[in-house]
Amino acid sequence: MKKILFGLLFMALAFAGTACDSGSNDSAELNLSVSNIDFGDVRTGETETRSFTVTNEGNVAIRDLGVAVQGAAFSATPTTLELSVGASADIEVTFAPETDGDFSGTLTVASVEEAVASNVNLAGLAVDAIVGSWVSEGQNIAPGLAGAPFFNVRIDAVFNNDNTYNVVSEDANGSTITFNGTWQATAVNEEGIRGITLNQSEPAALVSSGIFRINGNSMEYEVIQEGLTGVEPPTQSGGFGSTTVGGNPTGPFWIQNYVRVD
Repeated sequence: MKKILFGLLFMALAFAGTACDSGSNDSAELNLSVSNIDFGDVRTGETETRSFTVTNEGNVAIRDLGVAVQGAAFSATPTTLELSVGASADIEVTFAPETDGDFSGTLTVASVEEAVASNVNLAGLAVDAIVGSWVSEGQNIAPGLAGAPFFNVRIDAVFNNDNTYNVVSEDANGSTITFNGTWQATAVNEEGIRGITLNQSEPAALVSSGIFRINGNSMEYEVIQEGLTGVEPPTQSGGFGSTTVGGNPTGPFWIQNYVRVD
């Protein structure tokens, strides 16, 4: 009888040991569908969103999964998740730069309770909002350029990320003039207006300055050559229409409107 009881006790202990070993093997394991997200070129003031998938490939549910982002201009949603065993969820990552330049960051998906964490490297290049190709024609041509002596009917402007520009103006006779040079812009003010200085190299060396404001794919633009007698270019503080001739504001006479075409 003692042998039988001892044998049953041994079997019970062995079973208990097996059960404990099985429980100790429970673990969480995260799988992210990407390890890097590169947003490429994004204009300041615009947003770009990418998504990836996180999957719980472990054998325990994760109830406290958090999503955190380090790095300016990047954000993610949602910021908290619960994943049952085998479940997946999509995470959206947004790049919304307000200034131009190279940006980098790290997104971390982690659970403190289950002691797991995985990272995604983030990168993006923010280019100035003015960078790109623009066209002005028809009613968008400034009255001062549509009338004598210019008689412009179309103006194509390209502002490059290396701060060079190319402008081609076409008059009513189909004749064109090409202007090349470099540009520099100031920070935006409360009205969304920025200052700009153009250092023209062709067809003649001169400097023009003024202001512009971008709203999506539209741009208001008022620029006047510097050094003209009695003429003062517009200013950020004065706003659009603040070009003066003989001390008098010219209103909309030199305000150009462009539409983005790239």
